Amino acid sequence: MRDIRRELGALIREYRVKKDLTQLNLAEKLGYDSTQFVSLFERGLSKVPNNVLGQLIVILGIPEKKVLDTLMKAYEVNLKSEISSGKKAAKNA
Repeated sequence: MRDIRRELGALIREYRVKKDLTQLNLAEKLGYDSTQFVSLFERGLSKVPNNVLGQLIVILGIPEKKVLDTLMKAYEVNLKSEISSGKKAAKNA
């Protein structure tokens, strides 16, 4: 799941830079006093809460489809891996 966080964080950073916003500018728009929150999710170290994701889509102008595609692709890979693991366990039981 860390890969999805990194990929989403990179997307957020890309659009933040395009909007010429600093991490502090963005943090303030999200209602935070510090850049730590933005820094953590841009580096993929923290999950972006879904309600914050909605704010980021509006504030940064990220196409919602791009965000959803990124999330769905990552979840699909993770889900397929978990299903495969379950199948293997069932065959060995």
